[in-house]
Amino acid sequence: MTEEFERQYVDPARMPRQIVEKWSAGVLSEGFVPFPKKLVRALHRIFTGAESAKDIAAVLAIVDFRRPNLTRLPSLAFLAFLAGLSEEEFNSTLGRLQAAGYIRIEGDRSGLSISLTGLLDAIDKESK
Repeated sequence: MTEEFERQYVDPARMPRQIVEKWSAGVLSEGFVPFPKKLVRALHRIFTGAESAKDIAAVLAIVDFRRPNLTRLPSLAFLAFLAGLSEEEFNSTLGRLQAAGYIRIEGDRSGLSISLTGLLDAIDKESK
């Protein structure tokens, strides 16, 4: 079953000036995901290999969905959509991230709870 999702439009003019200064309005038209400076420093040590770009995209999709007081968990299909990956690619990516100890997954395809504790620990360790 393939679900249809639409990309949201976010008016960059309503974003903080500091964000718009860093990126173009066109790039920001779907929003932005915060990216910690410690992760910038550790990125090349944490995400290695031929599929590392997919791993980063998956992590950023997971982070993008997180917010306080969620009323529902994200589906695999929606997270794959956010990451720009097929469901199969996203599922394989989750498997790699879990095998590396970066994430812990609970739930099923219709509602995933994904802990990033392992990744956060790796960022702290690798950014020293």
